[in-house]
Amino acid sequence: MILLQHSPDDRYETIQLDDGRSFVLRPLQSDDIDALRRAFLRLTPEEVEYRFFYRSRELPASVQAQVRALDPARDAAFVIDDHGEIRAVADLHMEHPGSNEAEFGLIVGKAIAGRGLGKLLMQRLLAEAHRRGLTLHGLVRRDNTRMLELCRALGGTARADPDDFGILSVRFAP
Repeated sequence: MILLQHSPDDRYETIQLDDGRSFVLRPLQSDDIDALRRAFLRLTPEEVEYRFFYRSRELPASVQAQVRALDPARDAAFVIDDHGEIRAVADLHMEHPGSNEAEFGLIVGKAIAGRGLGKLLMQRLLAEAHRRGLTLHGLVRRDNTRMLELCRALGGTARADPDDFGILSVRFAP
């Protein structure tokens, strides 16, 4: 069970888990890059492959560039903050401002997985997409059953990617 407590400006939420641990759900900020690098190093090779479709020991340069250039007109990203350490990230990115579609991504580190925090982050992304009138889409590996179950539980539909049998294309209508 998760207990949420909103901050006065509604951008930060304190999350209390049944086991007593607490976290802050907040927007990703461009100065979070070092915390993101540390978070990436804590991920297992399998977790990295589920999110990025390849194994790497370094936060991809494309992700670092996107974080440094966060544009509120095109991007929204939220993190689970554990006293300055990032444990999970969910983001949406529009290719162009004014688009009616955005790509989404989610990664939750194993230290907090299975506690409902990924669902909470996805709900936050979906609310932001709804507010903007966006259709969300993303690619999910066919063997990433937890992510596919989460997407379906939240109303997403999955279809085979015509270019890769191992990948499903997931969509959330506004």
